[in-house]
Amino acid sequence: MTIYYVMIEGVPKDTNPESEETQGAYIDVWVKTESLEDAIQKAKDYVDHEEWEVDHIEESAEVLREDYIDDPDLLECYDEACEKGISAIFYTWDQEE
Repeated sequence: MTIYYVMIEGVPKDTNPESEETQGAYIDVWVKTESLEDAIQKAKDYVDHEEWEVDHIEESAEVLREDYIDDPDLLECYDEACEKGISAIFYTWDQEE
């Protein structure tokens, strides 16, 4: 199977405990699956399960381990997706005053 990277821009659902202080996030998701379309759907499902709404897909692509060799944090996410099927990092920003 292939690893795909999907970057999602999202907003916290009202049920998300972070919704009081967090306005939004870029959510980087790595998915081990058969196709890019399936990876996007699985990434959306994951984000939904984490109490976030998908605003839009920023970017998506097939990726290789070598793409992350110089970034230990992202390499860890890639490796976790290889092992567990999915991995994600949420880069949030606070509510505007």
